[in-house]
Formats: sequence, C-alpha cells, structure tokens
Amino acid sequence: MTQRRSQQHLVTRRPSPYDQGAVTAPVAGLSREARRLLSESVSPNTVRGMRSDLRVYQKAGGVLPATEIDIANFLSAQNRRGKKPATLERYANSLHMWHRYHNVPSPVKTMAVRSVMRGIKKSRDTRQASAPALRLRELHQLLDAQDGDTLYGLRDSAMFLLSFYGAFRRSEVVVIALEDLEWRPEGVIITLHYSKTNRSGRIETKSIMRAPPGTRYCPVTMLENWLAASGIRKGAVFRAVTRRGRIGAGRMSANTLAVRMRQGLEAAGLTEEGYSPHSFRAGFITEAYMRGKSDVQIKRVSGHRDQRTFEKYIRIADQFENHGGDFFSL
Repeated sequence: MTQRRSQQHLVTRRPSPYDQGAVTAPVAGLSREARRLLSESVSPNTVRGMRSDLRVYQKAGGVLPATEIDIANFLSAQNRRGKKPATLERYANSLHMWHRYHNVPSPVKTMAVRSVMRGIKKSRDTRQASAPALRLRELHQLLDAQDGDTLYGLRDSAMFLLSFYGAFRRSEVVVIALEDLEWRPEGVIITLHYSKTNRSGRIETKSIMRAPPGTRYCPVTMLENWLAASGIRKGAVFRAVTRRGRIGAGRMSANTLAVRMRQGLEAAGLTEEGYSPHSFRAGFITEAYMRGKSDVQIKRVSGHRDQRTFEKYIRIADQFENHGGDFFSL
C-alpha cells in the first residue's frame, strides 16, 4: 500500500509528457531551442490522443510508473468492457511512450503484456471497420444537393471536390491557404506543409487537374468560383460563413467539415451509407483504381508510401466487381 501511494504521488507531482512541451521534462540540460525542437517532434493530435489514453488508464485506477501486471490487468478489463483491439493497442502504446519519455523501464513490451494482447486479438474479430469509399456517382449526388447560389453551397462544393480529387485527409484540406495555391493552365498545384505521415516539415505538393469544358463538376473551377464569391485574397481558403453571409477570418476546423458533410449527406439521402470525411480519400483511390490508373499514378495524389496501407484503401463495394477469376472460356 505504501508503494502504491508513493507511485500515485509521483503521478500527481510529476508533469505528464503529454502536456504541451512536457515531453522535454525528463531531459535535463537541453537548451531552450533544443526543448522547442523536441516538443515539435510530436504532433498536437498525437499529444491530445495520448493524454486522453492516460486519463482512461488513471480513471480505471492505474498508477504510473506501472508494472506489467498493472497494464496486463488494465488491458484485460478494457477488453471485457468491449473496447476494440485497435483501441487497446493505442492504450498500450501511450503507456509505453509515457515510460520512455520519463526514462523508466517500460513494461509494455514484456511477455505478460504481449501475451495478453495476442490473446485479445485471437478471441476478437480484429478486422477494423473502415469508412466506405464515396465513389464518383455518390459524390455527384452529394454535390447536386448543394445550393450553388449561396456561399455555403459554393464553399462546401469546392471543399468536397478538393477532398476527393486531392485524396485529402480532413485535417489537410482545412489548412490550405491561398498562398499554397499555384495556378496553372492545366489546373492548380497545392503545397502541403504538414500531414499525418509528414511531420518533418517536408514540402509536398498535389496537382489537381482542370476538367474538360462542359464537365459537370470541375474541382478547379469550383475552387475558383468559391474564391471569387468569397473575396478571399490571402490566408485560409476554407472559412466559416455566418448566417448573414460574412466570411470568417480564420480557417474552418476539421470537425466543421465533418458536420457540413453530414448535413450534405442528409440532403442527398446518403446518410445510411456511413460515409465520413475519410470516404473522400478512399473514394478517389478506389475510383482511380477501378478506372485502370496505376498504383504510381494514384500514389502521386494520395501520397502513400507503404503499399500495404495503400491497398487497404481500395474498397470495392461489390465483392464480384472487377473479379480476378472472371474467365471461363479457353
């Protein structure tokens, strides 16, 4: 009991590595600039996620530093409560990183914890539910439901089209600024300064093709229409619009994009399909694949580097569509 109390005291007086900048706490002697760069090595989304995972662990009675028995019992209890194996993997990783950041031995990689995780995966269906692909037909249904005479409709249409044809994650499309756009006769080149898989600040670009004249929905033309109607001359491309038609100063949040998509799906009668903002990305990859585009061509847009991850995005709704065993005659 005395040991447990002392451990709990350590948790409350020692800063969590998942508070902003606190990842540098265990590293003594670093300069201010070195500490700043160290804190930049972890994205804000990762920090928030790990902080949330630690709260779950501590609310369940867990103490830090933990033993392998503590973590094995915690994961087992969460599994019994119905948490998904992928969620439990994330909990384990957050606990592992807490110990690593504080320079104390991590019990997560011990045989007991690893065996418990193997047992969980064997006893559960570990197939992850993925956002269904929003194919081109459904994209057009979604766009048909937008009111092109309003700023809301122009903005959402441009945002949805760009999300699809750029295979953007929602966190990427909302941070696009006018300064990131390079206009060409063939379309527009968008500079991406940061993404989920690019935390090093490496500059990436995506080229969005202009559709032939007469095409029903062109992502480049729709983007031009939105910028002209909004009067945006610098800064964030996608912003909030007030009920009186005023354009906000700052960029939209990723959550707002999800809300606008949900409202658009309701208007289009597509709510039962389970689409999410990630469906734009999966939809582009699937549609391009089904139309015979090569992996290299698709990856130039999606930015994938890992082939296995890329293939998971090819979501064919009909299991017999484009089947590999459709030949029967000599």
